[in-house]
Parts: sequence; structure tokens; C-alpha cells
Amino acid sequence: MSAPYPMFPVQFASNSSAIAMRVPLVNDARQILHQLGIVPPRPVLFLTGGASAMSEQDIARTRQLIQEVVAKFAQQHKLVVIDGGTDAGIMQMIADARQQKGYDFPLIGVAPRLLVEYPGYSNPKAEATLKEGHSHFVLVESDAWGGESQTIVDLTRTLANQTLPKLGMLINGGKIAEQDVYFATARGNDRVPILVVEGTGRKADELSNAFKTGVAENRIIRAIVAGGDIRIISLFEGLDAAWKQLAKHFGVTA
Repeated sequence: MSAPYPMFPVQFASNSSAIAMRVPLVNDARQILHQLGIVPPRPVLFLTGGASAMSEQDIARTRQLIQEVVAKFAQQHKLVVIDGGTDAGIMQMIADARQQKGYDFPLIGVAPRLLVEYPGYSNPKAEATLKEGHSHFVLVESDAWGGESQTIVDLTRTLANQTLPKLGMLINGGKIAEQDVYFATARGNDRVPILVVEGTGRKADELSNAFKTGVAENRIIRAIVAGGDIRIISLFEGLDAAWKQLAKHFGVTA
């Protein structure tokens, strides 16, 4: 193990708290998990994307998908969930669902430290706030969005330890989500399967269309389709279909 990374509590206004850790840009996922007390192997899901440019109706559908499928499934089947940790989009949705339902599955938010703020840390360069409802935060020493991508994927792979199921879920999303998915699919012997939620817009729909047609102008999307294990569900298929897809992947009864 490498030298311990600095750890500290984040205390939110409602008296809920989370364990936070500062890590270098190049870090040791096993060390992080050891210090957080999360012992591999564990089934794991990472969420990437957002809710930009979505209609109010589609945001409501996405919130229902997160609340009634993703969070509920994670709780019932003891998944660890990893996301970007901030108070926006699907990260906000999963944290709210966990908090409102009283769930206790680990929810690890991974973010670039120099672009976020949180109670006890006022950051003049902050572009986002950490979201209450997460159980843990891993703050990567980076001043760029995407500086956290490799850590998200490394934690996912390390948690599953090539013995238990792992999955990435892409909902909407832009360049950073595209990078997350590329990193997850780039290692052939330990690639992370990606479940794309079609109908949520932006990168999710771009990747879904490329997967179905075999045509993409974007070279990164082409690389993801060529090397990735891609599965597609539609936002409009209903919650049962999404639940069944998760159950199939994680090897449990629907």
C-alpha cells in the first residue's frame, strides 16, 4: 500500500455527513478503497452523464429511472455506486433517492478538488458543489473536469476485481461522459460494459445511434463501439425493462 491519503468528514447542513479523501491525479484505487473501508470484490455500477438540454418530461422520466430502478436495485443487491459527486443532473438524482429512501448502499462521488466546494471549504474557483446524500467523496487533485475520469474507472475495476459484475450507465452526457466511457471500454481484458440509456440525448443518443448503424463521425465514439461491450435500453421502454436489464447483467432474479 502507498502512504495514506488525507481523509476528513464533510458535514452538511441537515446533520448528514460523508467521508472525504484527497488523492493525487495518479493514485492507487486499492489504497483508496482500503482507507474507505470498502472491501473488494463488490458488484459495482458507475453513472456518467447528466440532464442537459432534456425536456422537463424526460428529466422526470430519468429521475424516476434513477429512483425506482437504479437506487432501489443498488440497495436490494448491495451494489457500490460511483458518480461525479456534484449537485447536478443524475448525480443529484441518485443522491436524493439514497437520502430520501434511507438507503445505505455506498455512493462514492469522485470529483476534481480544485473545481468544487463543500461545507468547510469555500473555493473561489468552484464551478460545482458536492451533493449531500453521498456516503463518500474522492477528491482528485485536478483543476479540470475529466481529471477524475480515470479514478472513476479504476475504482470500478478494482471493486469488481474481475470476479463480480461491473457496469457503467450512460445517461445524456457530454465530452466528460464520453471520456469516462472511453476509459472504461479501452482495456479489452478488463473492460467495463456500458448500458446506454437511449432517448436521453447528447452522447447517449450519439453512441446508441453509432452502435446500431455502425456509422460515427466522432473517432472516440467509433473507438468505443469497436472496442466496447455496449448494451442499449430506451428511456421510453418503462421501468420494468430497465430493471430486467440490470438483473440480467448482475445475475439476479428480476
